[in-house]
Amino acid sequence: MALVGANRDELDLSKLPADTHYDPKRDDDLSGVQVRATITFKITDANGTVVKEWTEPAHSLNLMFTNFMYALWGATSVGLTDINGIGININGASGGTSPINAPSGNDTYGIVIGSGATAGSTPAPTTVSLVAQIPAGINAGQIEYGAVSLTLQAVSGQTSSFTISRSFINVSGNTLTVTEIGIIANLTGWAMTNRSTGSAITSDYVLIAYDIPSSAISVANGQTLTITYTFSVTT
Repeated sequence: MALVGANRDELDLSKLPADTHYDPKRDDDLSGVQVRATITFKITDANGTVVKEWTEPAHSLNLMFTNFMYALWGATSVGLTDINGIGININGASGGTSPINAPSGNDTYGIVIGSGATAGSTPAPTTVSLVAQIPAGINAGQIEYGAVSLTLQAVSGQTSSFTISRSFINVSGNTLTVTEIGIIANLTGWAMTNRSTGSAITSDYVLIAYDIPSSAISVANGQTLTITYTFSVTT
């Protein structure tokens, strides 16, 4: 059949070579270029046997994270709210550190867990603290916090990624329920001031990621909950 006719309806596009068809995914579909985060939960018993393991998509990085990155990349000052709800100003050009690799026993930064959210709900990006953080310890209502570890992964195909992981050991004598997870950064060495008083701040803690699991996670006495965030970039 001829490719030219009296009108468009006479064209038989099936006769065209495949590589001449317009494919919008070749030119303007950016779905393959993405920053992605997942959370893997693993529960093990006292013998190290895996009781349950699963992975969920993460909502994660919040407004405080984007504001902090804006301050860094713009080499400018920006407002943040710390985990106590106090407004601070931070100068991204002043130099400093923002570690999340907290040591064992430290529940003030790194990956932290809580029991105050409604499982399955969508977290607000403006969240600045956990509703009810489970504190570190061995008594009722407490859980042991392991050290936070970060692992740089090798590039696989078009995807590069890294992980952040922390284990929590329940020796409280009772089952604990986890319904919220966060990542808190320890801001130290930056030029920071209290937004209300103008006084200088040498260090502070800011929640940069917040997640709510699809269902409540029960951690029985003697069990360990390991939480692993995987952040990946695909180009």
